[in-house]
Amino acid sequence: MRMPFRVHSSVRAEVERRWARVRASMLLGFLGPPAVSLVVALVARWSGVAVLGWVLLAVGVTVPVWFLVARVYVRRPGWWAGLIAYAGAAQALGVGILTRHALLGLPTVLAAAVAAVLVTRARAVLVDVAGGAVAGTTLGVRSASRQVRNPTGHPVLAHANFDGEVLRWHVATGPSTPDVSGGELPLRAITDVRVADTPAAPGGEVVVVRTADAEVELVVGRPHDFAALLDRRLRLLRDDDWS
Repeated sequence: MRMPFRVHSSVRAEVERRWARVRASMLLGFLGPPAVSLVVALVARWSGVAVLGWVLLAVGVTVPVWFLVARVYVRRPGWWAGLIAYAGAAQALGVGILTRHALLGLPTVLAAAVAAVLVTRARAVLVDVAGGAVAGTTLGVRSASRQVRNPTGHPVLAHANFDGEVLRWHVATGPSTPDVSGGELPLRAITDVRVADTPAAPGGEVVVVRTADAEVELVVGRPHDFAALLDRRLRLLRDDDWS
């Protein structure tokens, strides 16, 4: 079975089973709301601001289609539901402005709500960390978040994620705010991964990533789980048995 991401032979059977379960749900999730919006816009009577309505509709339709076709979803599973929600809102607003009937945006809102549920369930199956099979793919893996305090004493959330090429870490107050700090490393540069206690702030256990030149301490939730997945992916990436 062909899949839109690379898979190591040791986990191929399990990942193929997961992909077969979620493929239809993902297609419906990403393409369903745009299709509904376009049908409503083309069938309904235009009586509003056509240019603004079509611009919003075009943006709302293009983003999830691009996200799917360009395979960005492979690297960013955590974005699936949020992207559908924001794109659906833009589509519904565009239809409402185009037709001057807010109720005509309701089919898009309902389609987006169903789509968000579909992709959330699909993500839970495809990126399930149980058993570590996801480490044998190039799918994006995100750590649990850990709450720490920034230099001013305010609580902030820290997390890390990796795909098939890069490890990234961030400390941010929320999805709509810029990172307080962060960085990234190519996976090929990492020589060792372990969990250790740190005496420095924020204290507690952190994931220590070593390269030839330095060590980086990653503040994440459930550090042992994240370190195990990252270490397994690094070991498997050194093998050639991928397809």
